[in-house]
Amino acid sequence: MIRLTSELPEISKPNAEYLKIKCLFDCYKDDDRALFWSQDGGRAFISMADGNMTIRNKGGAVDELKEFISVLSPDSIFSDYGTLRKLSLENIKAVNVIYRKADISGETAGDSLSSREIYDILNVKEFTLPEYPYFAVDFCRRLNYGYAEYYAVMDKCAAVSFNSGNYALLNGIVSREKGMGSTALKAILQKNYGRGFLACCTDELTEFYEKNGFKKLYKAGYWWKQRT
Repeated sequence: MIRLTSELPEISKPNAEYLKIKCLFDCYKDDDRALFWSQDGGRAFISMADGNMTIRNKGGAVDELKEFISVLSPDSIFSDYGTLRKLSLENIKAVNVIYRKADISGETAGDSLSSREIYDILNVKEFTLPEYPYFAVDFCRRLNYGYAEYYAVMDKCAAVSFNSGNYALLNGIVSREKGMGSTALKAILQKNYGRGFLACCTDELTEFYEKNGFKKLYKAGYWWKQRT
């Protein structure tokens, strides 16, 4: 049975869906703008905020998850690829979940930018962003609570990560100048030194990350509701 939960266990191994849920929980557990559920004592965990749902499935009851989704009618769902297929969802955008240890010490100097300046760098057609007001409130909240890191160089590149405990998730990285993507990736790894670091990327970008020490773990995916 799916029930609302006010507690989530700490992250014990690299998993992008659960890390995304836990990062949201750490920052919004006392805020009714985000909701969290568990199914059958942890066989699945679910979060939802601003219409965006994330599902971490570890053998949960798929039929109940289908019914749950139909009732809540989320705008988007992020989960592992196998679960999205079992939920009979179509038009899934597949991504590779990749991982490396953030073991690069030191600090690459960047610029101190406003949330608007960072948003403008990240706002490219290849990267899906929420509307700026939502991005700004969420980004600043996580940053102020110590659950986010960023690296940026004005008009050239930006990288943002969210973190929970011993793990961090790359939430976005954009390079507007050749060579700055590797710089931004190295810098955000430095800012998360000692953590396990996860990212999601398409097949086309996987080689870039593998050259920077990442390894593929498994396939996940995004589903978006069709607009009428």
